[in-house]
Amino acid sequence: MQPVTQASYEQLQARVAELETLLAQRGDIAQANNNLLGELVDNSLANVFAADRKMRLLAINRTARETFQRWRGFVPQIGDYIPQFLANQPDIMGRLAPVWPRLLAGEAFIDTIALGPPDALRHYEIRYHPLLDAQQRIQGGYMFAYDITERIAEQERLHQTEEALRQSQKMEAVGQLTGGIAHDFNNLLGSILGALELAEQRLSQHRVSDTARLLEVGKNSALRAASLVQRLLAFSRQQTLLPQPVDVQRLVAGMHDLIRSSIDAHIDLQDRTLAGQWSIRIDPQQLENALLNLCINARDAMPLGGTLRIGCENAELDDEQARRLDVPPGQFLHIRVDDTGMGMSKDVMQRALDPFFTTKPMGQGTGLGLSMVYGFVRQSGGQLRIDSTPGQGTSVHLYLPRNESTTPEHPCAAPENTDARPLHRPHRIMLVEDQATLRLVLGEVLKELGHEVQVFEDGRSALQALQHGPLPDLLITDVGLPGGIDGNQLAEAYRGLANEAPVILITGYDIACSMALGWPAERTEVLSKPFELKALGERIDRLLGVDAHLR
Repeated sequence: MQPVTQASYEQLQARVAELETLLAQRGDIAQANNNLLGELVDNSLANVFAADRKMRLLAINRTARETFQRWRGFVPQIGDYIPQFLANQPDIMGRLAPVWPRLLAGEAFIDTIALGPPDALRHYEIRYHPLLDAQQRIQGGYMFAYDITERIAEQERLHQTEEALRQSQKMEAVGQLTGGIAHDFNNLLGSILGALELAEQRLSQHRVSDTARLLEVGKNSALRAASLVQRLLAFSRQQTLLPQPVDVQRLVAGMHDLIRSSIDAHIDLQDRTLAGQWSIRIDPQQLENALLNLCINARDAMPLGGTLRIGCENAELDDEQARRLDVPPGQFLHIRVDDTGMGMSKDVMQRALDPFFTTKPMGQGTGLGLSMVYGFVRQSGGQLRIDSTPGQGTSVHLYLPRNESTTPEHPCAAPENTDARPLHRPHRIMLVEDQATLRLVLGEVLKELGHEVQVFEDGRSALQALQHGPLPDLLITDVGLPGGIDGNQLAEAYRGLANEAPVILITGYDIACSMALGWPAERTEVLSKPFELKALGERIDRLLGVDAHLR
């Protein structure tokens, strides 16, 4: 072992001094770092609190002290027992009490709370963390509470602005819809009134054949008005469809007169549908409405005349074609409605299926036609696509799935000969209708059919007759009736008095809305106003095919 010389001792002392200086510098740096962190926390936008396991306040920053002073009128101090200084602040203590056990269990989480009186609420986002020592043992908890009151207020202002914008858009749509409906109905009412006026003149001139033709024109216009109402009612809900096998070639052939009466004389209608193509399973009336809508749109796109073509072809869609159309692969009937009109720009074509969108002047279109056709096609399992070039025309493509059943296809039947009705014994029918004109017409029709008719204009008087008089063989009642008893309630009372009681419910509203409390019971039919008198007779025959068994 070498002896320690004076030189080596001095070197050792110098090294110790150097280390002490270095440690002192590091201590100063650590202290400076701690001071800086403390300054940052103290001036943070967050309200910072820390407490031990016994809920004694270990730390509180300047922001939190100022917050308590501003909103609560006092400043908590280090060492204060939290439940004690919050004893008069139940809103804060009520929110803290359930979260403290979660902190002591080691859970870190975020909560959003509102504190203060209702007229001066302050909103806070609070981030809770357990307080750990060097050995990672839980010694308490701390939290950062951010005042987000202004953010919430801004969100509320934005929400109110969005609501105001939506209300404005809704009122604009309602105005556009109202104008469009008024335009369409005025056209229909004009044709009805004109046809009736001319029919009256022809009758006075004993020109009976002309009268029959004019009455048919008026009837078709009334049916179109009824169809418009049903489409508007169906727009706010998913339609209740009645699908059946349909031969499109036969359906379009049966629409020729209706389409020609709906388009201008200088438009050439070409039916390119072919016999023998695949049938589809669809609601035939809704398909007729859809095709008529497309024809009317084509008419409006050809104010100077042109060609309107309706065609269809079988289409076998492979995986790629089906993916592009957003339908399952398989066999579809492809229906096309083409016009040689003004066409659409790319922007118009992108919005053409939007509800209420129309390029027609205010009051000359509802903007619902294409959107309702699209909804009907999609609900039927198909797809609608539009091709259009400005100045060259538009093609609307409907892809509808092939009917796989063997049920006979829907025929375009000729009108039933109402004179060849089966003979039957007279039945006793109760008719309840509050609208005087319709009540008179229906009463006359029922008498002409050979039935005995009791007529009432409100539900209460009809109910009294049911309870005290002989029961009818059939009840025909409007759903909406005055007198505090509606048609559904009247029908229920009738069913309570008669076994298998047959009922015909008449409604001027959407059938789905009228049946909100349940779909019709057994031996109950529903007729939607306006309806053809022939349809009423068919329902009566169906319900009274066997005698009602009354108690």
